[in-house]
Amino acid sequence: MAKPVPQSFKDSQADEKLQQFRQDLNQELEHAIEGHEFKMVYIGIATLVAFTLVIYLAWKF
Repeated sequence: MAKPVPQSFKDSQADEKLQQFRQDLNQELEHAIEGHEFKMVYIGIATLVAFTLVIYLAWKF
């Protein structure tokens, strides 16, 4: 018959796994946010250029 594992060992192992999961999730979240911020800046600049072009063409013609 197997010896029961002490409760403190189970808790520390679960805590380590939970901490690792949180770190992995945090890294993935930061990566997703950085990608989203880059896309939003790119879209903002493209919109500004397009709006400026429309205003210029409306003023010119």
